[in-house]
Amino acid sequence: MRAVLIALILSLLTVSSRAGELDRLIYLAFSSNKEVQKAKTELKISSVEFKEAVTGYFPKVELSYSRNYLNSVPTYTFSLPGLPPSGFSLFNKSFYQFKVEAVQPLFTGGRVSNSVKLRSFQEKASYYTLLEVLNRVAYRVKRSYYNYLKARAMLNVAEATLQAAKAHYAVVKAFYDEGIVARRDLLEAQVKLEEAKQQVVKAKGLVEVAREQLRTVVGAGKLPPLSGRLRATPVSLPPLEELIQRAYRQRPLLKTLKAAEGAARSGERLAVSSFMPELLLGISYQRTSQYPGLSPFSSTAVAVTFRFPLFEGGRRFLELEKARLQIDKARLSLERAKEEVRLQVVSAYTEFNSARKQLDVAKKMVEEARELLRDSRERYREHVGTSTEVVDAIAYLQRARSSLVSALADYETALAALRWAVGAGGGER
Repeated sequence: MRAVLIALILSLLTVSSRAGELDRLIYLAFSSNKEVQKAKTELKISSVEFKEAVTGYFPKVELSYSRNYLNSVPTYTFSLPGLPPSGFSLFNKSFYQFKVEAVQPLFTGGRVSNSVKLRSFQEKASYYTLLEVLNRVAYRVKRSYYNYLKARAMLNVAEATLQAAKAHYAVVKAFYDEGIVARRDLLEAQVKLEEAKQQVVKAKGLVEVAREQLRTVVGAGKLPPLSGRLRATPVSLPPLEELIQRAYRQRPLLKTLKAAEGAARSGERLAVSSFMPELLLGISYQRTSQYPGLSPFSSTAVAVTFRFPLFEGGRRFLELEKARLQIDKARLSLERAKEEVRLQVVSAYTEFNSARKQLDVAKKMVEEARELLRDSRERYREHVGTSTEVVDAIAYLQRARSSLVSALADYETALAALRWAVGAGGGER
C-alpha cells in the first residue's frame, strides 16, 4: 500500500511551470494538515485491528499459578479390629497449583475467517479514505494557491494602473502649466491618480489575506517564499462521459464505499456464523502439591470441546438483522456518492470549458484596451482628444487586465477541481 500511496502523491502534483513551488506546498500540507494526520492515524488503527483479527487463527496459551491456604480439609478415618481409630487428610492445608493450557480452535463456523475479512475490508476503506483526503487537500492547496497568485496579479494590475495614472497626470500637469488645457483636465487626472493609489492599498490587503488563507489550508506555521505566476496549463480533455466513467473507476471516495459495502457483507456472514457450533482442541499440563504424602503431582490432559449455542435471548437474530440493514445502508451510500461524483465532474468540466472561453475573450480585451490607451494618449498629445478619453482608456485597460487575471485563476482552479472530481491523476490526457 505504501508504494501505491507514493504513486498517488506524485500524481497529485501539478505539471505546470509552477510545479516545484506548488509541489512543495502540497507536500507541506500532507505532513502538516490535521485532516491528513487524522486519516493516517485511522489507517494505522485499521491495520492493527486486522492483525488482531488474524490472531484468532492461533492457539491461546494460558499460564496460571496459585498458592492456596485452607482452614480445614476433609479427612478419611478408618479403624481396624483391636486398634484405635486412625485417619489422614485428603489434602494439604497449604499447597500450590501450576497449570499451562493451550486451546486451538479447530472449527468456529466461520467466525475467525469472516472477522478477518471484515477487518481487511475496513483497512482497505481506511486506506482509500486517506487517498481521498490527500486528493481533497491537494485540491484545496491548489485553489488557495491560485487565489493567492490572483491577488498578487491584481496588485500588479493596480500598480500598473497607478503608473499609467501618474504618467497621464504628468502630461496633463505640463499642459496645464503651459496654459494649454483647462483646470478640469488637471482635476480629473488628480482624481484618477488618487483612485489608483487607493486601489493599490486595497490590493495589498487582499494579497495578505490570500496568503494567510493559503497558510491555513497548508497547515504550516510559515510559508516558503512564493514567486509563481498565473499561466494557463495547456490540456486536452477527453469527452465528458469518459471522464465520468474514469471517476467511477478511480475516485478514492467510491473505492472507500465499495470497501465499506464489502465489510458490511462480511459482517452479515460473521453474524450468521454465530449460529454455528464451535470445536476446540485443548492441551494442558498441571502440577500441584495438594495431595499429602506424595511428591508434587503432575498430569497432562488432552480435551476436545464441542460447543453449540442454543438460546441467547434473540441477540443473534437481532445482530443478523442489523448486519443486513448495514448492507442496504452501504449500498445506498455508494449509489448516492456516485451521483455526487457525477455532478462534481459535470460541474468542474463545464466550469473549465467556460473558463477557457473566458480566457480567450479576456486576452483579446487586453490587446484592444492597450491599443485604445495608446491611441487616446496620442490623440491627447496632439490636442485632438480629451483627458476623459485617456482616463477612460486607463480604466478600461485595468478592467481588461483584471478580467484576464480572473480568467486565468478560474481556468487553473477549474482544472484542479476537475482533477479532484475525477480522482488522482486528473482528467487530462
